[in-house]
Amino acid sequence: MIRYTGINHLAMATKDMGRTVLFWRDLLGMRLVAGLGRPGYRHYFFEI
Repeated sequence: MIRYTGINHLAMATKDMGRTVLFWRDLLGMRLVAGLGRPGYRHYFFEI
């Protein structure tokens, strides 16, 4: 039987990254630790 001890990461797609950052960082208080991107692609990492 597999026993899980935690979550490594989650990936979610969004049409509005600005609102997504406001939700996770400003509303829930998750620290934004890194961001990567280029035109048409952005990837953000939040510490939970």
